[in-house]
Amino acid sequence: MPFDAIEYINTPRWLTSRFGLERIRELLDRLGRPQDRLKFVHVAGTNGKGSTCAFTASILAEAGFKTGLFTSPYVETFHERIRVNGRNISDEDLTAATLRVRECAEAMEAEGGEHPTEFELMTAVALVHFAHVGCDIVVLEVGLGGRLDSTNVIAAPEVAAIVSIALDHTNLLGNTLAEIAHEKAGIVKKGSTVVSWPQEPSAMEVVEDAARRVGDKLVVPDFSLLSVGKVVGMTCGTALEHEGHAPCSDSPRFAAELRAEHAPHVQELQAGAEGSSTCEIASERGQHTPCSDSPRFAAELRAEHAVPAQKLQASSSIDSHRTPMSQVEGTLPMRQFSYRGREYATRLLGSYQPSNAAMAIEIAGALRERGWEIPDEAIARGIAETRWPARFEVLDQPAGMPTVVIDGGHNPQGAGVLADSLRDVFPDKRPVFLVGILADKDYRSMLRAVAPLASAFVCVTPPNPRALDAADLAEAIRETCGELGARATIEVAVDFDDAVSAARKIAGSEGLICAFGSLYSIADVKAAFLRAADSNSLQP
Repeated sequence: MPFDAIEYINTPRWLTSRFGLERIRELLDRLGRPQDRLKFVHVAGTNGKGSTCAFTASILAEAGFKTGLFTSPYVETFHERIRVNGRNISDEDLTAATLRVRECAEAMEAEGGEHPTEFELMTAVALVHFAHVGCDIVVLEVGLGGRLDSTNVIAAPEVAAIVSIALDHTNLLGNTLAEIAHEKAGIVKKGSTVVSWPQEPSAMEVVEDAARRVGDKLVVPDFSLLSVGKVVGMTCGTALEHEGHAPCSDSPRFAAELRAEHAPHVQELQAGAEGSSTCEIASERGQHTPCSDSPRFAAELRAEHAVPAQKLQASSSIDSHRTPMSQVEGTLPMRQFSYRGREYATRLLGSYQPSNAAMAIEIAGALRERGWEIPDEAIARGIAETRWPARFEVLDQPAGMPTVVIDGGHNPQGAGVLADSLRDVFPDKRPVFLVGILADKDYRSMLRAVAPLASAFVCVTPPNPRALDAADLAEAIRETCGELGARATIEVAVDFDDAVSAARKIAGSEGLICAFGSLYSIADVKAAFLRAADSNSLQP
């Protein structure tokens, strides 16, 4: 029987969460310490980790660096946890790396030690792969906490980033923001630059103290210089490509077509660090040359072949004007914003995403100070090209179907910013919420954040042992609506297909559905909407 890497990593007997770095250290020592051949941006925090990682990795790839990205959990496919320049790890590479890791993990157990946990195995597989393919830099997302998380096996990263800290996983990390911040700030090591979200005072004090103790520079985004603008539509992008139109010259599909046609004839250009004679990065890593998978390669092809590029239509005056999605129907929507006097646009539409992008901009700035060559244009294009599923993601739907938003918000802070985004992007809509939540979350606070907006709730049980039963969730919604004086229809679905059918029926063709509550439900929700769309297209 062929070896199944995913089945091995997900073997039930090591699907446990055991804090401590002893096992991962021993495992990586046996593997030749692949982490020592890599540079890192290490990202911890509660909300916004994934989006900040995605923005940062996209910026670095646009700057010409071969960039690894390790995130969790996955949304649609296991392979998306390990990416290089935006591409998921292949089956072949996943198998090869996992076989190496399995050999060392089984040797540990055979010699009387503990077998590594699932997340430790995953972390090792990712590091082995990134070292094998020769990544210039890796954006590494903490799994849980930071201080004792298996990703913290690395030496001092180039940048230790801490996004917004909130109360979550309190049974493991602590019951106060300060206690949780202590765990998150455990990734701070001497020799890094620390970039931190402007935390609540008790958490900020912990982060500041951690940086001060090791003598690291601390950078904090200045959100007074952030102006969140409107959502606008573009005539260039996947929405038109799906209708059979030619791709625009800024799109990934354009780059892929050019690579296939012209890659053998294009001269590779060097992308070495500025001031390489004295630059620490250049002296250690040498000059960086963009590979044919890099965004810079596509940019060179555009220039060589004089393809007219359609530019992002950023407004000359960014303001808080709201453009309902209905006005940009059939186009690729973008969220505009400005930070430190520069204008940007992102495909991540949540009103909170410009703040995450500002974190990535500050991370890029910190890297520049350390010798990494990251042009302003790479930052702008990296932000514009970032894709990150299940973060206020608007699904493609057939004509005559309700608008569908998928969001991975799974704690009170996440539900709060989701509610803000719904008010901002869809000011005239009362959504039907399709909700599945884990029982160990503060789900009553989550429901209080969204209940005032709701026209209806459709409850479903997520596919997770920690899931809150849909009937219990429905009862909690009834109690929450009663407390708030909110009026909403409440239904309980037997599965995701039933939930999607009920939500579409309630919303109607002009309505809005918002699915949220657990990242573990996203793949099932998307698959159910896809089946519903296919079924609709087959009807006469």
